[in-house]
Amino acid sequence: MMRPFLLPCLLLASTLATAAEIPTEIEACMRQNLPQSSSAQSIELRVIDRSHYEQVLEADIYFSRFTEDQTRVMMYFHEPVDIRGARFLIVEKHPQNDMYIYMPGLFKVRRITSKKISSSIMGTDFSYEDFERIQGMLSDISARQLPDGTLSGRPVYVLESFPEEGSGYTRVATYIDKASCIPLKTELYERGDQLRKQMTIEPGNIKQADGIWYPTKILMKDLRDKTETTLVVKNIRIGIELDNGLFEAEQLKQVDVPSLDP
Repeated sequence: MMRPFLLPCLLLASTLATAAEIPTEIEACMRQNLPQSSSAQSIELRVIDRSHYEQVLEADIYFSRFTEDQTRVMMYFHEPVDIRGARFLIVEKHPQNDMYIYMPGLFKVRRITSKKISSSIMGTDFSYEDFERIQGMLSDISARQLPDGTLSGRPVYVLESFPEEGSGYTRVATYIDKASCIPLKTELYERGDQLRKQMTIEPGNIKQADGIWYPTKILMKDLRDKTETTLVVKNIRIGIELDNGLFEAEQLKQVDVPSLDP
């Protein structure tokens, strides 16, 4: 399976299907942005609701490659106070990933079912399914390459993919910067071919660390609900040593989470 660059150093890639369906040139380009073993990053999620009220969430995201075919990602929330200590885990599996969430107020780890994957993560405009896509841990049924285009003055590959049954989307269009292999725009369509969400990355917000390109700022807009969330990457560390317990559902509520302070 082809994985887009993972957010822990990577990018909001969004939605590519199987390697057999992705042209070799694009697949090779994207693989350059894959961490070899592990990575971690500190982020802010700036959520703006319909009344233009802004709330800021702070979190760390940890990535580990367990095998060639399995990666795991854990998100740990620091702020605001009412969700401090909350954790969200994805264990890559085929044909369907396992996802778990721990909320301190509930004192238990809960599994996220397929019926809940379209739900918002902590009130942001990113759903659980969106986060799977961001991490490159979700495949679609089919994909096709469309004619190349230009976005923000930069040449882009254009891909169209079709999610599997159970997804909150029916079609996804991705515009991938040829220079960095970072998706500059991702359009997520729901039933009736209505554009529901749009994720964008400005070329000026693409940086490089240890040879890996990553976005420092990602904007997700919900066009139906008229809300938006900006994901800001504050700090990235690649090849960091991580305890495997961070990525085990059984230890999710008690394992110590390493600090990523500079």
